[in-house]
Amino acid sequence: MTLLHHGGRLQSAISEFGGGAQDWLDLSTGVSPWHYPIPEIPVACWNRLPEEEDGLIAAADQYYGGHNALPVSGSQAAIQALPSVLAAQRGGPGVVLLPKVGYKEHERAWRKQGWRVEYYASLQSGGYSKDASNCQFNKQTCNAVSPTAEQLQRCDALVVINPNNPTACLISNALLRQWLNLLKSRGAFLVVDEAFMDMTPEQSLVGRCDDNLVILRSIGKFFGLAGIRAGFVFAPAPVRLALQTLLGPWCLNGPARYVCTQALSDSQWQHIQQDRLVLASDRLAKLLSELPGRVVGTGLFQTVYMHAARQWFQLLCHNKVLVRLTDEQDAIRVGLPADEAEWTKLTLVLAQVLREEAQERTQTVNHGVNVVGLGDKE
Repeated sequence: MTLLHHGGRLQSAISEFGGGAQDWLDLSTGVSPWHYPIPEIPVACWNRLPEEEDGLIAAADQYYGGHNALPVSGSQAAIQALPSVLAAQRGGPGVVLLPKVGYKEHERAWRKQGWRVEYYASLQSGGYSKDASNCQFNKQTCNAVSPTAEQLQRCDALVVINPNNPTACLISNALLRQWLNLLKSRGAFLVVDEAFMDMTPEQSLVGRCDDNLVILRSIGKFFGLAGIRAGFVFAPAPVRLALQTLLGPWCLNGPARYVCTQALSDSQWQHIQQDRLVLASDRLAKLLSELPGRVVGTGLFQTVYMHAARQWFQLLCHNKVLVRLTDEQDAIRVGLPADEAEWTKLTLVLAQVLREEAQERTQTVNHGVNVVGLGDKE
């Protein structure tokens, strides 16, 4: 299998479209542009092997509202390991349901371990619904995205990305609890990837202690700390122990554990982060509403579904703005600018791209008229 491509590949864009890193505005990820301020890291974090009794698990349990969090090297590590662990729990791979649109590393991991993948309906909408009067985005769920009753009756695992990346669809925890109980009666697992859930904590299932529920959380997005590769798994004891055994000791390094403990414990900073992400996301949604497409999003990114999304992606790249072209190539996902200079650049580039696109459309129409005219003369 070849590697999948994700956002953040700025050097690749530079190679194709030119310029230097200082010329580009990289909005290709859903990572917060404001990161938790890195404290001074004690020398012991670098000099000693990581200690499990360092307060990290307690801080994670408190922040997420869960029990006995398992620190991992980013939720990606758990995504790759879970299919093997759950196959062992049930005596072999089975049928797993995945959203048709979503983070493709899930599908890759399950297929690699021999599971039979089936898709369930995925709407290109949801997340936050726009109030046209002030462009504020309210936390709403989109329960129409659902496996069929027949799929739920025969699957062995159901994967939900909540909220979804890139569709922003947020499935209510009430509906998830219904699915969880149904799956439990059959011995099937529910896996919920909550990497983008920090902005909607009331919809999280972390507080549940069901023996068929596995939840993945990430430090990278909300805390803006993608580079330290840290995440957490909440799972029943047998699954947690099997994951820990498979991933091995010291999965998360000492400096990362220290920074995560501080970030998860700093409620004052978390409130500040929540407020500015909401304001920035609303502002971005309003700006992108000028584009000829439908805007959906979360507090960390906005996705614009449009015709010719690939052409829009390339036009933006020619103007040194990097966004994420979705795997289906029917939308672009845009992250949040970090400061007024970045907002100004994005605003100017979008205006320029809109003019370029309008000119291309006019030329196409005129060319069509000329062709028809020539036909009439003949």
